[in-house]
Amino acid sequence: MDLYHIALFVHIVALIVAASATAITKLAVGRRARARTVGEALDWHNVLVSTSKVFPICLAVFVLTGSYMVSVSGARAWSAGYVVAGLFGVAMLLGSGTFLGIKGRALTQVLETIAQAGMDRPAPKLVPPPLVVVLPMVNTGISLGVVFDMATKPASIPVALSVIVIGGALTAVLAMRGRPTPVAATSGSSA
Repeated sequence: MDLYHIALFVHIVALIVAASATAITKLAVGRRARARTVGEALDWHNVLVSTSKVFPICLAVFVLTGSYMVSVSGARAWSAGYVVAGLFGVAMLLGSGTFLGIKGRALTQVLETIAQAGMDRPAPKLVPPPLVVVLPMVNTGISLGVVFDMATKPASIPVALSVIVIGGALTAVLAMRGRPTPVAATSGSSA
């Protein structure tokens, strides 16, 4: 047992924690959307917000443990494609997470304002902006791209970055296809 393998273990544990937090946040989003009362929606939103605080910690652990493992490999390893792509992926996830966090705080304020009139009031049917719907899925694609790069270790920066971009793009397409389209109100009956 040496320090490199301990860092690798902590790196993998951070991946497991991030994947678990992702599952909880996706569950909370679904439950919040189906909530019957404002109180229920606020409860699930609070689960989402509290769980999402794990992501920046995981990103920091990834960077710290990954930096240690790369430094053991020598100075030349810092220019390897998978290392550059990994740092790019972390930056993208941090930026996306910051944006989603800002939007989440705004929704907290809206739900808390509505809840002041009574927690048992019917939950509002909120329609999130398209970017808020798509970004969590894109984050999953970016994360899978980074994991693929870390497992296959491409030396080429363009190849490694392409893997991440393709992962994000494919999941963006899937998220857009699965997104419900708003139904326009019509008067009268349809034939």
